[in-house]
Amino acid sequence: MTKTTISGHQQALGVDAVQFLHDFGDYLTRVKGLAPNTAKDYCSWAHRFLATFCRTAALDWSALRGSDLAAFVQKEASRLLRNGREAPGRGLRVLLRYLVFKGVIQDGLQGAIPRRPRWTHVGLPRHLPAADTERVVAGALEGSGRKGLRNHAILLLLARTGLRAHEVAQLSLDDIDWTQGTICVRSKKTRTERKLPLAHDVGEALSNYLKYGRPACSFRTIFLRVIPPFDPFTGSAAVCRIVRRALTRVGILNTPAAAHLFRHSAATRMLRGGATFKEIADVMGHASIATTAIYAKLDIEALSQVAMQWPENAP
Repeated sequence: MTKTTISGHQQALGVDAVQFLHDFGDYLTRVKGLAPNTAKDYCSWAHRFLATFCRTAALDWSALRGSDLAAFVQKEASRLLRNGREAPGRGLRVLLRYLVFKGVIQDGLQGAIPRRPRWTHVGLPRHLPAADTERVVAGALEGSGRKGLRNHAILLLLARTGLRAHEVAQLSLDDIDWTQGTICVRSKKTRTERKLPLAHDVGEALSNYLKYGRPACSFRTIFLRVIPPFDPFTGSAAVCRIVRRALTRVGILNTPAAAHLFRHSAATRMLRGGATFKEIADVMGHASIATTAIYAKLDIEALSQVAMQWPENAP
């Protein structure tokens, strides 16, 4: 028997189940081309299901029933909040597609996985007013020395370009074209590259950090930790923490997805400034215009021009 660690506790699985999880993870990264963190998340749900379905016994996929899938999803979703309740079902659908791909089961069991009702664009994307954005960015310079210069550059990048947190974390010195005034952004999420203009204040903040704040080292990654050994961030979590602390410093509290808040704010300002959905999608790196369409709800002035009168007020 082999033990693997998941979600902070030990769950024992049989040797064949552990090998299955290894093969499943390899398929997700090598065949499907998923980002490592995404593959890890799907493997986590597969692990939790196997710990319920077979525990330490040998794997027998012929015994798999729709009731097993439904019971697992309902139980796991009951302990989660909001959109997180969709994760168990999403994870099992990926697992079932893999089993169909391997020829282990017949297609069709996906229908047994309960779906939560969803209404497209039912909520408004959270965003910061322009004045609050500037307050947060300016407040970063109140930090001491190197850290203040680094955090100020990070916050300006997020506020002006709408980059994702992981895109900021992985920016390289080679991604900045000072002559052309552009930034090359490589997204792990969409596996694409896009070039964005380097705004004057962003360029100035980056230059100050590189000259006076960034430790001398052999790393090409722009943003480094401020304590030895001055290594790069390992992912988006460090950027999110920097944003969260900057928001807290100026009294903006209880904001989910702190780094994404700047992304939504940048897209909202572009829309209100007259940019088209296509232009916003190109800057944001959206794979589909449909993703950008949610910001239409924030352009209240434009919506008011096409709104119909309420029947009670009609002449």
